[in-house]
Amino acid sequence: MDGVLLDEPSLLASPMLPYARMVVSLVEGVPIRLAELVSLLRRALRQHSIARRRRTDYVLHVLHQRPP
Repeated sequence: MDGVLLDEPSLLASPMLPYARMVVSLVEGVPIRLAELVSLLRRALRQHSIARRRRTDYVLHVLHQRPP
């Protein structure tokens, strides 16, 4: 697969997560839980489609590229 896969198990296992949590806590000035940070990361880094296709066309294209 091309790119980065951003799923919750790989985020929770990341050795960078405690450091990211510390930086966010310092910037925001309040402590943040790991679950909150993972949720924020997934929301902020989710991939948005820039293509102007219908959803079914997009799904079929992705399934064609990466069959199950």
